[in-house]
Amino acid sequence: MGYRELFLVLTSVLVLSLMTVNVNNTLMQGRETLQEIEIAQIAVSVAQRFIEEAKSKKFDTYVGSLDPGDMPAGFTNPGSLGPGGGETYPNFDDVDDYNNFSTTLYIKGLDFAVHIHVGYVEDTDPEKVVNHETYYKRMQVTVTSSWMNGQVILKHVFSYYGSDLK
Repeated sequence: MGYRELFLVLTSVLVLSLMTVNVNNTLMQGRETLQEIEIAQIAVSVAQRFIEEAKSKKFDTYVGSLDPGDMPAGFTNPGSLGPGGGETYPNFDDVDDYNNFSTTLYIKGLDFAVHIHVGYVEDTDPEKVVNHETYYKRMQVTVTSSWMNGQVILKHVFSYYGSDLK
């Protein structure tokens, strides 16, 4: 075997090795991407769980005890949003009890930190929290994890209608 054949063999082995490394890197990146997507899906489901749970609660503690003329001013004061005296999760009775609620859940061995904020918003600008009572409350659920790059934020606006008798 001459130098030419030896050079071709060595070049072929080198090219094959580089291709193998490249294929392995591509497969690894694909697996990591799929894993990140799965973790993000779990984070979305965690956030959605709290929103769905809050949907089963009253709009406000004072719903049912206020005359229509006292609304929305008779709803919970914006500075007092959060659980009432003695209320603890999971026994919240209205939407704003979730304000400033935080917890950490462990799902499939992964940690998910949940932070919830609830505030009054106007129907014309549900992104801006206002400092007075309205017929609308926005819940923002933020989920982070040490296994995730970034965070998942879900928002939901709850509205009070006169027929809300919960």
